[in-house]
Amino acid sequence: MGAWGMAIFSDDTAADVRDTFTEFIADGLPPDEATNRLIAESADILADEDDSNVFWLALSGTQWKLGRLINSVRDRAIAVIDSGNDLRRWKDNSKSQINQRKKYLAKLRAQLLSPQPNPKKIKPFPKSTTDLQAGDVVVFRLNAAIAVRFFVYLIWGDRCGSYANICLIGLEDGQPLQSTLGYAELLGPHFTMVSHEPADYITILCRGFPMPEEQEIRRAWSDQPVHGYASTWDEFTSDLPAILKKLGWKSTTSRST
Repeated sequence: MGAWGMAIFSDDTAADVRDTFTEFIADGLPPDEATNRLIAESADILADEDDSNVFWLALSGTQWKLGRLINSVRDRAIAVIDSGNDLRRWKDNSKSQINQRKKYLAKLRAQLLSPQPNPKKIKPFPKSTTDLQAGDVVVFRLNAAIAVRFFVYLIWGDRCGSYANICLIGLEDGQPLQSTLGYAELLGPHFTMVSHEPADYITILCRGFPMPEEQEIRRAWSDQPVHGYASTWDEFTSDLPAILKKLGWKSTTSRST
């Protein structure tokens, strides 16, 4: 992870700390519990002295802004600022950049010692969900002319929800499924779907279809002709015609599974 500016939150680690703590509060955790959970999940960050400094600065600033500043977190952040330890990671930067960082640190210090705002109500973050299962073979019908088959090869989740990893395996041609899927059938784009699948657009052809070897999935992911990406179903719906054109899948008889 890295920094792209001198401000407290112009840093990947700081932004992750802010977003994660805010999510915990939105989920209804009290400040102490949210802090303890974040600390428990940030062992690798806290084991590195420079990243640890970023952690306490970001957490204190986030808590103050949300009206949930904990005294122990405030004290850790002020100790980081007063020690000058945070400035060590900027020693190779220009003098003007270092002075800019000092101003941001001084501003944060003054903020932490000032009365914090009343606690802000944070709306729960919408979480991704899916009813798909690993091993599903599914038809996605975009319209009367375009329908594709995809294979669900992984269901996984994190604190933001559950996701389906899918691979396009061909145009829907009405033909029965083969008994297995291998490398050749997995060369369509792979997507991580980060929203719930639209029931009106999909039909499950088969559930519990034999899973390909993991190495075949990994190889196909590397060798696929059109690279996939994380996508909502709305984005997938919008992008599908262009994807099929790039793949050269022009008719329901041009490619089959």
